[in-house]
Amino acid sequence: MISRSSRDGYRSLPWDGRAYNLTSDTLTNKYLTPNLIQRNGGNDGNPADYVSVQYHARPEGYNDDDGVLAIGVDGNAILSTINDVRRSDLFQQIEGTADGTSFFRASVMKADAFLNPYEWWLIWLADLFKIGVDATVDPPVMFYRINGTTDSKWSTEFVPGTWYNFGIGLEKSADGNNMVLEFYTSTGQDELVFKVTNELSGSLLTLNDFHIGLLTQSTDGSAPAMDAKQDVVSFNGISAEATATDAGAPTPAPSIEGSSVAVSSSSNSIAGEARSTETFTFDDRK
Repeated sequence: MISRSSRDGYRSLPWDGRAYNLTSDTLTNKYLTPNLIQRNGGNDGNPADYVSVQYHARPEGYNDDDGVLAIGVDGNAILSTINDVRRSDLFQQIEGTADGTSFFRASVMKADAFLNPYEWWLIWLADLFKIGVDATVDPPVMFYRINGTTDSKWSTEFVPGTWYNFGIGLEKSADGNNMVLEFYTSTGQDELVFKVTNELSGSLLTLNDFHIGLLTQSTDGSAPAMDAKQDVVSFNGISAEATATDAGAPTPAPSIEGSSVAVSSSSNSIAGEARSTETFTFDDRK
């Protein structure tokens, strides 16, 4: 059953964005796709050119998911006529909880180095937080930033082929006047580990757009020069749930045995090719 809130168009918690039971035909059961349709001034873009649903691509499973959404971006990935941005992203409008913690989860992996050496957003919630990779530096750096700033609250060297797992809690501050973000992360099959808490000015925002995908914007307003091939990033274990305040991060769970479904795609995009050409590597489950 699809969970919907009383706010028209917003999904209530818990929201399940996992890939294990999706196909290319059912993608819109869980995600909104206008950013993949409103391409180059038109309204006839094909999401299958940029998104591939991959069966059992993370076989050990994480956060009850062994499927993967492989999302690609290239020089034609232009939303409307915004020529200084290249983006391919899925999102959902989510109504969080005002009385506890709204906990957003996603894992991300890129099998190869970035072909396009820019700063890329990969996971973001409006302007509250963004997780991405700065591929302009050597070695590239994965970052967590908040409140629309360029100051990283957490960072680490980005290593291709590694699964990075994230959990971000959003709740009211103790005095009720501000928002608090709690950041958890791990790699491979390790459980999430708390890293940092930050307080943001302003009342708690409960209506938010939760994005996964790739987005870059040039710093001078010009069109980013892009490689002919797509940069493809894999996403797994996407969810949002409500937890009691101070309950901590939920621990990962393996995928449900037998729940995955095989999928097929007619896409000729590199995102579609990633199903057979990308190599997935994992740490042993602890």
